Amino acid sequence: MPVKIPFPLTLDYVRSAPTSALFASLQSWVKVSDPTCLLHPHGFAVVLLRSGFEDWRLHWWPKGPRTLTGMPGMIHTHDKIIESRILTGQIENVLYDVSAVPTGGQSVYEVAYAGNKYIRNTANVLQKTAERVQASASNIQTLKAGDCYRIENHVYHEAIVPDDAVTATIVCMHSPSPGPIKVIGLDGYPEHLEFQRIERRAAEYMGFV
Repeated sequence: MPVKIPFPLTLDYVRSAPTSALFASLQSWVKVSDPTCLLHPHGFAVVLLRSGFEDWRLHWWPKGPRTLTGMPGMIHTHDKIIESRILTGQIENVLYDVSAVPTGGQSVYEVAYAGNKYIRNTANVLQKTAERVQASASNIQTLKAGDCYRIENHVYHEAIVPDDAVTATIVCMHSPSPGPIKVIGLDGYPEHLEFQRIERRAAEYMGFV
């Protein structure tokens, strides 16, 4: 029988609770509940805590080099509002102003899922569009353990995470908005990419066993 998350998964609670207590509770839950995680294309693990109107997730970047899959296009959007709190480590969250250009610039891919994205055999699909854009950083936030940050839907951003230490965040994704998820791509990649996320035991990936 699944082990219940040992604290309320509400934005009010997660924003205000002591960071060390949240982090310790989630580590203990992972050890006892032994959930799986999926490896995100940007090199971190996603542990699903709860899905529904709000998706609650634990994100875990391991210490050391991270493996990217699909295409290493790090600037992207979400179709939901993202609310995160850093539990340990550090993130540089970069927001971008993005404008269309007639020539030059970078390509834009749209993201789709052939089913439930939290299931390992679901295809992740990147499809190149005719759009070319120029991206320039408009805001840079350097965030540490205890800090909260929010990303509005369909805003281009990039998370830069140092690889000299573990970084973990608890994330709530909510309030979906119509429109495709987008990734600013790199030239030289196929127009259509399709891959599946690797599934691992979360406790093993996090070094608890």
